[in-house]
Amino acid sequence: MATMLFKSFRYKTIHTVIHTLYSVLLIPILLTYWDLKFYGAWIALFSIFNIIQVLEYGHATYIGNKFNALINSNPEEAKNVLGSALRANLLTGVFELAIVYCLFKSGLLQIILKTDINDTTITMVLAILFVYRMVIGSFKGIVVKTLNPFGLIYKSFQFATVERLLDFLILAGVAVWGLSLIKLAIVWVCVKTVFSICVLLSLKKTLPDLYPWWQYGTFKTGFLNFKKSIPFVVSNFLERLRNDGIVLIISILMGVSFLPLFVATRTIVNIGLKIGEIISIPLNPELINLYIQKKFQKIQDVFKIYWLSTASVLIIGYLISLTFIEQLFGYWTKGKLTFNLVLYSSLIVILLVQNYGKIIFTFFSSINKSKVVLTTSILRAVILLVAIITFKPYGLYGVLSAMFLSELIVNAIYLPYQSFQVFSPDLNNKIRFYLNLFTVLYITFLLYLNVINISFWVICALSTIVFCLLYYQYVFISLDSKNYLIKQVGMLKRFNLKRMQ
Repeated sequence: MATMLFKSFRYKTIHTVIHTLYSVLLIPILLTYWDLKFYGAWIALFSIFNIIQVLEYGHATYIGNKFNALINSNPEEAKNVLGSALRANLLTGVFELAIVYCLFKSGLLQIILKTDINDTTITMVLAILFVYRMVIGSFKGIVVKTLNPFGLIYKSFQFATVERLLDFLILAGVAVWGLSLIKLAIVWVCVKTVFSICVLLSLKKTLPDLYPWWQYGTFKTGFLNFKKSIPFVVSNFLERLRNDGIVLIISILMGVSFLPLFVATRTIVNIGLKIGEIISIPLNPELINLYIQKKFQKIQDVFKIYWLSTASVLIIGYLISLTFIEQLFGYWTKGKLTFNLVLYSSLIVILLVQNYGKIIFTFFSSINKSKVVLTTSILRAVILLVAIITFKPYGLYGVLSAMFLSELIVNAIYLPYQSFQVFSPDLNNKIRFYLNLFTVLYITFLLYLNVINISFWVICALSTIVFCLLYYQYVFISLDSKNYLIKQVGMLKRFNLKRMQ
């Protein structure tokens, strides 16, 4: 099992590197061949595509978790869940196309995008993309979930890595060739369809006992499970609002021409988010197993190890980046975008607060606590929208303040409260639970000092406190978990050395 877990971390790392390179290399290419309005329109259009896809993503998340929980104890029922889901999955495609049609008829597309590209073209592009999702894309997405309980999650990272490379080649090629949005969508669908078929053939060979995936189940069961997945659908939708939704809000407030700067800055900051995912995503099956075994102390130690490892990399990395990021940003974007220090610093703080709550949210999502997952997303979205309306006169900085406030309230109050209901920690452990968040708030103070041009040496001196806070995060991890962590790191080194030989 340890070997499988190491493979998961290994391939998730590779996927993260490729995903990062995808964004880092693609942005200057698109800035070279597309003007800011066309580039911004594509960003907004693809954000709409991502938001609507929550129907299938939420359904797939629920089905994946349920299949994971059943496959070892009741294999027949697990297969029944899978086959039923594939039948019901056709509903998502119909709903998605219906949403696109409603956006077109209502005129909302033009309000959101504010571009010279006509509504008919935008609607055709979205329709082409969603027909692909309905025919095979989302079908593949559900079947891939069957890898997780067999310790083969690393294979899904392999598939995701190849798909990201294809995405890069498609967008870069289309930009260089100067193709229209409709031709871009057609090329996208053709390439992705061939890829999806290859993935399904690979899955058939890897897990032959499950094939044909549709042989079990009924449409009725699939529909009932689809209804049960609605909290995950709503949660995914609300989670998308804080990412792609923010893009659309900024498009409405600032215009599509501003989106390349926002997306480019967020791309740099989100490298840290991907580092966190290297650790959190492969741990999903482990968190489920620990919860089933009622090893609550171990789960808390997983949280602490996650916080320590990600904080050590992210916080130190971001502080160092302040010394060169402006020059690097100008070179990277070829001078077409002007670096904004307040935007960069604000996104760092928002991501660090988000990272604190991410492992807690991942835990509740993994064990199918749909009420907590849904409530978390609703709270975040409501606070975000109310704050955006309140801070609207401040433009971009009002949006950034709203993003920070929504993340802080949810991650500092609601998610820890729900965790305490599960773990029942004493007062000292509750205080230690917040140590990582306190470190993040201290970083917020340092970044503020940097924005108002306090002496570089003063900031350096104050930064030494960060290392003390990181040390205390390490101290409060239980001795058993420290020894286990050291042992696993040693095994990981030997595993990597063996793979390199």
